[in-house]
Amino acid sequence: MEQMHKIKQLMMSCAEVGAARAIKAYEPKADRLTQRQAFIFFRDRDTQFGGEFTHGEAWVRQMVKEGMLHPQRTGKSQNSPLYYSKHELLAARAACDALDKGLFNK
Repeated sequence: MEQMHKIKQLMMSCAEVGAARAIKAYEPKADRLTQRQAFIFFRDRDTQFGGEFTHGEAWVRQMVKEGMLHPQRTGKSQNSPLYYSKHELLAARAACDALDKGLFNK
């Protein structure tokens, strides 16, 4: 029964990523989050239903380092804000959650 719950969570995450991808296609600006907004986005999502805050600044930076996230600057200056794709953030989180829950272990 626990395995079914894990699969259900994965399916819901995949649907959320798909919806975010559709929003990006029709409203590209709605998909963009500044770096600070990305950190807040995950803090709010992790703790929304009493969960533990695990996808913070360090996690986002680690995902960038591993090539899972690709933030972009809109300006040419080094001080220009970094923007993250909301759908890419959600996809990285879903992938990490699936691995953490062992969904692909045999």
